[in-house]
Amino acid sequence: MKKRITIISIMAVAALVAVFVSGCGGDKPIRLGVSIPGEAPVVKLAQVMESPTEYDGQTFVMNGTIIGQCASLCEFFFRDGAHRATIFPQGYQFPRLPSGKPVTVYVQATSGPEHVVFSALGVEIK
Repeated sequence: MKKRITIISIMAVAALVAVFVSGCGGDKPIRLGVSIPGEAPVVKLAQVMESPTEYDGQTFVMNGTIIGQCASLCEFFFRDGAHRATIFPQGYQFPRLPSGKPVTVYVQATSGPEHVVFSALGVEIK
């Protein structure tokens, strides 16, 4: 009986180790939406906030950090330096996103008289 319990314990520990090790294999980027085009211009969020009408209807890439997400997963909060923005998905839904991770977002900006809406066409989380 004692030998059987030991064998079961060893098998259980081996299974847990296998699950843990398989989950630790290099972090693969998370890609959502369309592929981010290599030729798309890279724009700082500060540039958009300084001249929002110049970016109305334009598509471009922004690099920053995910700083949070709404509870219903309908948007995420993006930071680039001292500036922050809300990013909405365009044509797909966001899964739960990892806060604090670097993110590259291919967006289309829509500028209004008081704010800018950023629609994420594509997202890559490193």
